[in-house]
Amino acid sequence: MALASVSKGGVWGSQPVIGIMGDYYSNPALLDVPHTAETHGDLLLDAPTSYVGDAYKLNVLPSFRVSNAQGYSTLDSNYQHLNVSNEFDNPRGSFTVTLGAARDSSLNHDYLLDGSTGVRRDSLLGEANWDHQLSERLDIDTDANWTRVLYGTSNGTQTLNDYKYESIAPTLSWAESERGKLTATAGAGRYNSIDGRTESISANAQLGFSQKLTEIWTLSAAGGYSRANNRANYSIPELVITPEGIGIVLVPVTLKTTQNGSVYNVTLNRQTTLLSLSAVASQQLSPTGFAFLARQSVYQIQASYTATPRWTIGGDVHRISYEQPAIGPASGLKFNVTYIAATAAWAWSEHWNLTLTATRVMERYISAPLSVASTGVSIELSRRFDWKPFQ
Repeated sequence: MALASVSKGGVWGSQPVIGIMGDYYSNPALLDVPHTAETHGDLLLDAPTSYVGDAYKLNVLPSFRVSNAQGYSTLDSNYQHLNVSNEFDNPRGSFTVTLGAARDSSLNHDYLLDGSTGVRRDSLLGEANWDHQLSERLDIDTDANWTRVLYGTSNGTQTLNDYKYESIAPTLSWAESERGKLTATAGAGRYNSIDGRTESISANAQLGFSQKLTEIWTLSAAGGYSRANNRANYSIPELVITPEGIGIVLVPVTLKTTQNGSVYNVTLNRQTTLLSLSAVASQQLSPTGFAFLARQSVYQIQASYTATPRWTIGGDVHRISYEQPAIGPASGLKFNVTYIAATAAWAWSEHWNLTLTATRVMERYISAPLSVASTGVSIELSRRFDWKPFQ
């Protein structure tokens, strides 16, 4: 009998993409004051690098944009992103750890206003996901994440707060047939401002299903209940009369409130050789940079159609609504953002691509009232290089 040891090997490689882009925005800072349109130029660089072994995968995803726009107060600001993902596979599941760091503009994240303009946004991310198949039909998936976000100083009224957010959400799935499965999810999270003034502790539970309706249509839905306990610490001035005279002291006060409501997520997908279509409706408690967790509702439709071997056209329409509770001096906010985009991509050659994009961003505060909008047009020329193994 011949004995042989297991031979293990991995492959390192990278496939970088470099591009140049010119863009126009009618209101790049989303200002509610007199403003002028701006035109900018950008240099884009993505350098995805990966290592694939027998049971281990490593992905390093750096992404940069260098623009001639100054600062971080426009939709065309510089950004630097770095994400590192480690995946460990076994016969019954996988374990994934992801670390990320980014510097960009608050306007790049759901177009949240900070006073009158956007600000720099520095973020750190840590996430762990464990997926394990308990039996042929039963599967458990647990996701835990930690986020820390710091904002720059605003030129207007400071409305965004530096924050930390930790959460965990285990999901139990039961495959009731070849086409469908049932799911049960429980989650808990803690959101607090870094200065310690505000905090939200949340929990939710959801039941759902996923069903392959036909060969091209898939429907998944989940719904349940959520609750958040909010706390805010303030100092209130109080007049004090003493034998020495009259003075003012700051008295610490803690205010508390709760947020109760439904959470849900419904997704409908259609996938064919030429057309990809997705419709999503969801509601959840999300960290946004405001004083507490905000109730976020999202409605989105995305489509992509391959018209010819060289032409691909697409569209994206989504509306995001935020509702934050009022507690003490922290006023409640309620506003919505509508984003519309149309794209046309032409494969000039095997490596060169030309993309045209038109966008419209509309943001409306319900309580202010305040409405801002911006129209944008961009053209991007990119060059994708061949896969380059390092060995």
